[in-house]
Amino acid sequence: MLWVFSYALIGTLIGAGVFLFLFSFLGLCGAIHHHQVLLFFYMLVLGLLCVVQFASSVALVTINKSDRGSVLLKTWETANNKTRAEVQMRMGCCGFDHNDTDDLYPPKNCSSLPCCTDLYKTTERDCFLHNETLTNGTIVEKGCPACEPIVGDQFSFAVQISGAIGLFFSFTELIGIVLAVQYRNTKDPSRAYSFPGHGGFAKN
Repeated sequence: MLWVFSYALIGTLIGAGVFLFLFSFLGLCGAIHHHQVLLFFYMLVLGLLCVVQFASSVALVTINKSDRGSVLLKTWETANNKTRAEVQMRMGCCGFDHNDTDDLYPPKNCSSLPCCTDLYKTTERDCFLHNETLTNGTIVEKGCPACEPIVGDQFSFAVQISGAIGLFFSFTELIGIVLAVQYRNTKDPSRAYSFPGHGGFAKN
């Protein structure tokens, strides 16, 4: 499994977790105190989250090979050399597609990879996967494969899992909206005696 450390990703996940915790606490306070405004705000925001999460999850589950390639290419182009080198080291690959992309963004540090250390090379591109003919006439494959197909397989697996989990939680959010609506329409028993004109009755 590929792991690339990213402060931006970690910060985003922590921020999302804090927001969801505070938002859940807001809904809890609204339910405990039968606060109509808080419950309405909670239902509204939860409904928007449900729609966005459902649409995003469907997009992840239905992503095709062409879209996957576009996402990976854009990510590779915007990544810095350190990130690309880390991906190559962890995945045992060199370059993105051994084609036009590697002409625009030449690979670096491939010569230090295990798949390239035993090759005679003068440039990083000599580490690309290629066929060599041995002295006995046998043709063997040597060098490092491109990163796109290797990373692409893991990317497809990750987005499928993420989409399935997102769909599951979007339905749980929908259940939360229904329960919040029902609870919002339930009269507060602690105020039933105080407001006889609003469905309660006065104590003798």
